[in-house]
Amino acid sequence: MVLWGTAVPARAQSSFADATTMNWDGALTGMFLGLLLFSLAYNAAFFALLRERFLIWQSARTLSYFALAIGLSPLAMGPALAPDSFARQIWICVLFDLGVVFSGPFLRAYLEPGTVHKRLYPLLGWPPFLILLTTPAALMAGPPLYFAIRSAVLLAMLALCIATVVIAIARGSRTARYQAAAWSGIAAVYGVSLFHDIVLHTPFELFLFALFPALGLEVMLTAFGILDRLVRLRQERQEARAQAEAMRVIAHTDPLTGLPNRRAIEASFNDDPPVAIAIVDLDHFKAINDHHGHDVGDRVIFAAGVALGSGSALAARIGGEEFALLFRCEAGEVAGEAERLRQRVGAYIAQMVPSLKRPVTASMGLVHISRDTSFGAAMKSADINLYAAKESGRDRVVFIEAAAA
Repeated sequence: MVLWGTAVPARAQSSFADATTMNWDGALTGMFLGLLLFSLAYNAAFFALLRERFLIWQSARTLSYFALAIGLSPLAMGPALAPDSFARQIWICVLFDLGVVFSGPFLRAYLEPGTVHKRLYPLLGWPPFLILLTTPAALMAGPPLYFAIRSAVLLAMLALCIATVVIAIARGSRTARYQAAAWSGIAAVYGVSLFHDIVLHTPFELFLFALFPALGLEVMLTAFGILDRLVRLRQERQEARAQAEAMRVIAHTDPLTGLPNRRAIEASFNDDPPVAIAIVDLDHFKAINDHHGHDVGDRVIFAAGVALGSGSALAARIGGEEFALLFRCEAGEVAGEAERLRQRVGAYIAQMVPSLKRPVTASMGLVHISRDTSFGAAMKSADINLYAAKESGRDRVVFIEAAAA
């Protein structure tokens, strides 16, 4: 439930006494209290899903005004809180002011980020709690200056909330529009009350009768506003998660071939160590770029990626014309699968890039590894074997049984 900027009429001891002994319509009172309980349940349900602070502040105000409504009713609350007792008046005033006090932190947490003016943001935090220092002015006929200070503080709170909402609306806040509509009735009651206190110097006798219909309207409209805000928050979080996942995929994917990149294959290696690892390099690739251009070179790399990615090993492009393969098949099947993939590279390139005059071959350095072998050590061993394949004439696999950790 939202309440901001309502002021208890000054020096209203008799008004409070009358309010607590007035004839309440039981059904209407029950409906109003039920509406407040619905608001609390509504906030609790959404807080369990989205953990937003403004739901806590709103629930605090709802509890304040639930207790206020009970205090204003003729319900027996024991000898110390009899309907016509001064303690009951204190109960009412404190709870009323707490509802006003919680408005600032609520508004600051509720409106969308960037829509609250940077100079108003800190003023919506702890300063509203200064209102509690002026609460006694609503209970007794004290010095005129004390009452004037209370009126000034409440007017400042009203102006602060209005300015915050107006600026937020100007900055495109949908939440502020909902809240402006929700608080319109309460603002009218508040304004009339302050006019009576400051100008007419008399309590606004219909204050309580006008307040509760305004509160009921506010509860319903704020519920709609909160639902809209929470739906948008959930959509924003889903979009943020989707964007983060897209960025993660981009960060772990080679843009030319669509295969995982070095970062991704290292993560896969660490998560689930393979039985063997290989490095594949296209033979005489520089000559392809020099004679046919980089566009044809890119098509060759793409075709090689398709060939290597179509096997049982996890393939990744680790830079230039180099690829890496992780084998998780049976150890005895590694050599055969590696040779099939290596030969497939040339076949796919010939099919997908028919403009090449000569066939493209690939060299491979393959190594079996133990489970405690690090990625760096495995890659180093595979690279040594690849260098050996190049030195021994290219277009072949060089394979040793184990790599050092």
